[in-house]
Amino acid sequence: MSFNNSVKRTFILITVFMVFFMMFAYMYHKPFIESMDVWSMKNVSDLHQSRLNSLFMFITDSASRPYQYGILIFFSVIWLLAERKWIEPLVLCICLIGVRYGNHWFKISFERIRPDFDRVIEITGYSFPSGHAMISIAFFGTLSYLLVQNYSFLQPYKKIIYILTGFFILLVGFSRVYLGVHYPTDVFGGYLAGGTWLLVCVLLYKWLKMRWSS
Repeated sequence: MSFNNSVKRTFILITVFMVFFMMFAYMYHKPFIESMDVWSMKNVSDLHQSRLNSLFMFITDSASRPYQYGILIFFSVIWLLAERKWIEPLVLCICLIGVRYGNHWFKISFERIRPDFDRVIEITGYSFPSGHAMISIAFFGTLSYLLVQNYSFLQPYKKIIYILTGFFILLVGFSRVYLGVHYPTDVFGGYLAGGTWLLVCVLLYKWLKMRWSS
């Protein structure tokens, strides 16, 4: 696939993600959607037990701010100091900071109150879109993409890497519903918003690589 065709396809995907996000943002407070959210929360809360609580608390913690910045610093040091690369750490930094501020802006714009069911953990702030879902798909998606693009020995395993990354992101999103701090629509909205930013970061990376190589 040529560079131009790849860019066009990515722009189309960005548009699709944005349209679906706007649909979720418009519809999440509709009675039918709210009833589905409440029904889902009640059924998921029936699964609560101590071992699962510990598991999903671990999963949600593994996608929290300290780990994200720790991973960013770790790979930035490797790329900047050991490999003399600057585009990769720049894109990963823009990805993380951009998606974190974007999620904060969305939350204060929509001001959706968090669910109040059988919470496993307590948390403050607004609910839509889920920060864990939005940030995980953008940050870990961009990280896995950069790793595959930079290391040839990972190329044969890129499908496995992307599948494992996607599975982890899905678990993070489900953990937020399981723990009682987000509705399913918060998570879906987070995936759509974060997926949009992931694609923007991929475009940015391709553009910088093309400009630098020329």
